[in-house]
Amino acid sequence: MIDFRRIIVILVIAVLLGILTQVSIDAVYPEPKYDAYCRPTVDAQLANMPKPVRQDFACTNYTPSAELSTTCTPEKGQVQFKYDTNGCVTQAYCETCYKNLEIANEKHGLAVFIVSAILGLIATVIGLYLQPAKNPINEWVGSGFLLGGLISIFVGTARYFGIMGRFMKPVIILLELILVIWLAYKKLGKK
Repeated sequence: MIDFRRIIVILVIAVLLGILTQVSIDAVYPEPKYDAYCRPTVDAQLANMPKPVRQDFACTNYTPSAELSTTCTPEKGQVQFKYDTNGCVTQAYCETCYKNLEIANEKHGLAVFIVSAILGLIATVIGLYLQPAKNPINEWVGSGFLLGGLISIFVGTARYFGIMGRFMKPVIILLELILVIWLAYKKLGKK
């Protein structure tokens, strides 16, 4: 007969451990915020700009210099514009805040991945070494820690996966697959 209490305890421990890992990381090392790197967007600037008094007012066509167009590439920044009170473009400049934000997000993602992997592995080891012979509840808690550790590792991987290099992705997934197979033999092979 299936003991639903056991399944519930294991799942609750696993989910709470996975959540605890991620919220702890975010509490200690918060994700970079857009506003800390970039000013309000052009649309927000235009929305807050006063409307022209005269309805027949026309802006002069402004085009950025050829040098700005060639030096401000998507890898370095984006061409942005400054506006006068009439809503006309007065100046163009290369805004690099997006690149700086991207670099900060990559560092944050890597830190989340590494800490999630370390905490997940620690939880997995704890789950493996809780001895059910000393107390039958240890098997429930150990299984919860084992599953929670795997959840922590997988969530950390998922949060960093889009930023990960293309050669690193298959290596990490292979290592995680090997870990799961090893744990299956280690934990389930004893019965």
